[in-house]
Amino acid sequence: MKCSKGEPWYGISLCEALNQIPLEFWNKKPKGAAHSITEYVWHLIDWKKFVIEKVKENKGYNIIMNSQQDWREQVFVNNVDDFNEVYGELKSVQQSLCELIVSKEESWFKKCTEGRSYNNQYMLEGILQHDIYHLGQLNLIYSQLKLIK
Repeated sequence: MKCSKGEPWYGISLCEALNQIPLEFWNKKPKGAAHSITEYVWHLIDWKKFVIEKVKENKGYNIIMNSQQDWREQVFVNNVDDFNEVYGELKSVQQSLCELIVSKEESWFKKCTEGRSYNNQYMLEGILQHDIYHLGQLNLIYSQLKLIK
């Protein structure tokens, strides 16, 4: 099994969407929005790190919902170097996760996730759904910010 680098069935990929959003929009929040694009991207990175730790069978690793681990504060993308840092980190954790998953035996997917009450397949499906859910929010934020520019 190899990880594909192709386009998903539901539209453009997360990475492609992020590449299309100009830096000027990354730190802004439309009226009523809780998070900026930058905050969403770090949120996605941190939850991928959670999954990586669980794939590595780290029972003690946890993220507390609505904490600084879940939603980073004071993160900004102010220039191309900042973008390259966060974008590079996203791609790195995605690659690491793919490499870990392909090394697993089929039986591993049905095993209980370390420190959780669900199995590994459920966790992996969840991280995919998490990305897609927040991709929709990122695109919505971007479309709102373009209108008020």
